[in-house]
Amino acid sequence: MKLVVGISKSGAERYGKMFAQLTDESWLFGVIVAAVFLVITLCLSYSIVYYLPLYQPTSESVIAIMATLRPLMFVFPVITAGLTFAAGFRAVKSYLNTKATL
Repeated sequence: MKLVVGISKSGAERYGKMFAQLTDESWLFGVIVAAVFLVITLCLSYSIVYYLPLYQPTSESVIAIMATLRPLMFVFPVITAGLTFAAGFRAVKSYLNTKATL
C-alpha cells in the first residue's frame, strides 16, 4: 500500500487558477494571502534558527528521524518564501491592472 501526501498536478493547477481568478477580482485577497505566507515563513525560520539547535533527542529512533528531517526543515521556509513572493507579485499586478482601468 502506497501512501501519497499532497495534491496532484491537476489539483495544483486548479488551485493556482482559482487563486489567479480571486486576485484578478480583488487585489486585497492577494495581499492577505501574501501576509499569511510571510507570517508562516517567519515562524518557520524562527523555529529552525532558534529552537532546532536546542533540541537534543535521546532515543536512537528519534535521532535517526531528526538526522533525516533536519536538512528538509530548511526547505519549507524557502518554499513559503517563494509562495509569499508569488502571491505578493500577483497582488501588485492585480492592483496596477485595477488602477489602470479606473
